[in-house]
Amino acid sequence: MADHSALYTVAAVCVLYSLWRRFRGRRHPFVSVHTSASSESILLPKDGGRERGDALSLPQLVREKVPSLGPNATFNGVWWLPGGHAQTMYCSVGDFTKVDPVVYERKLLQLPDQGIVAVDISPPFATKPLASGENVLLVAHGLTGGSHEAYIRALLTKVTPNRDAGGLGFRAVVLNFRGCNGSPVVTPRLYHAGSSDDIRHVVLWICHTFPEARVYGAGFSLGANILAKYAGEEGDKCPLQALVTLANPWDFTQGANYMLATFLGRNIYRYVLGDALRRLLRMHSKILFEASDLPIARSALEDVLKRPKITLRQYDEEIVAPLYGFDGPWDYYAKISSARVAKDISIPCLAINSHDDPITGTGDVPIREVRENPWIALAVTQRGGHLGWFEHGPNGQITRWYVKPVVEFLAALDEYGMANRPKPRGVADGDEFVWDAERDDVGFRVLSQEQSKLVISGVEVSKLFSGW
Repeated sequence: MADHSALYTVAAVCVLYSLWRRFRGRRHPFVSVHTSASSESILLPKDGGRERGDALSLPQLVREKVPSLGPNATFNGVWWLPGGHAQTMYCSVGDFTKVDPVVYERKLLQLPDQGIVAVDISPPFATKPLASGENVLLVAHGLTGGSHEAYIRALLTKVTPNRDAGGLGFRAVVLNFRGCNGSPVVTPRLYHAGSSDDIRHVVLWICHTFPEARVYGAGFSLGANILAKYAGEEGDKCPLQALVTLANPWDFTQGANYMLATFLGRNIYRYVLGDALRRLLRMHSKILFEASDLPIARSALEDVLKRPKITLRQYDEEIVAPLYGFDGPWDYYAKISSARVAKDISIPCLAINSHDDPITGTGDVPIREVRENPWIALAVTQRGGHLGWFEHGPNGQITRWYVKPVVEFLAALDEYGMANRPKPRGVADGDEFVWDAERDDVGFRVLSQEQSKLVISGVEVSKLFSGW
């Protein structure tokens, strides 16, 4: 009886907390959209075949075409996932293997430093041959993730089907960063939270493979930071038509301080994230130990791999900073934060963050930068956690709310007919490498057909940390 009483008490607390959250949500809009005051007068460029008279600014397009971010936006949250912590943890503990299956075709790209990344394409070319004028969505995953992640599949099952099947007819290209989701590691380098250089190689491959395509970007968590950093670094030369970021950490210095300021951050999250990166390192440690010029002492590498636990900052200090040439973790956080270059983003960017994100908080959300940049619309939700946003769908099933505004935004831009962005031009050499005609440090080589394969995502559990 005592056990039942305890269960009833926990259930009652959860229900009351859920009701309190719902009541609180009714007093405040579920989502607030921040834009620059000057953005109303800056119209999105249209292609030559569209009428100029119906041109819209980014705030107008969001207001008129993205109702899920409007004043009447609703979030039918799952009652037993009442707060940001529960929403976030469910990303990792929930079973998503039976939902949103996606079929990919994998290609391996060798990069100028001889490293390799895997790109997963959906629909595969075998089922949807290459066509002119396609819309291509470049997707970047979160920490140690990949194309198998449920948060990616939830979006792709709505974006990639043909329009007559209820989708948008986009082609998706998911970049699996070095070492992630079967992406081979053949050089003593993995990836880090600011690896925008690898984005350039993949963008060149996309533009070379789909020369007439309109290329969009979508990034999740750490991948959102990398894509936003890339867009800011490229500035007005960015070849992406538009960008969507979800749960972008934005400012890693603020995020690191926030994590230390909360009980769960100090005692759970920083160890979970540090261990996730260490597990990735352990999977590929052989290539590091065999390197002749590794900038980390082998004894230090062994210590990191053997100690019982490690925090995120410890991993960044002892592995990431020396491996990639940063002067300690704080130098690393400052230099890889996309907030630093947010002012230079010059393409339409829809950024969605949650006020109750327990990983980053809202202190790192670049409201000031957004107010100075007419190309960013920042939507901050009251609930959702870090990459969660789980709610009850129309048939009672659990769905992810963010899919709706992202699909609406991409559909609106496609219907609007934005002018095509300038793209990098690839030039082939005699070694099967294709190089950027204007940059000698950006290029790729597609590895043999035997190393490409069809994979079905969602049928196996990732061996690495998953969900964020």
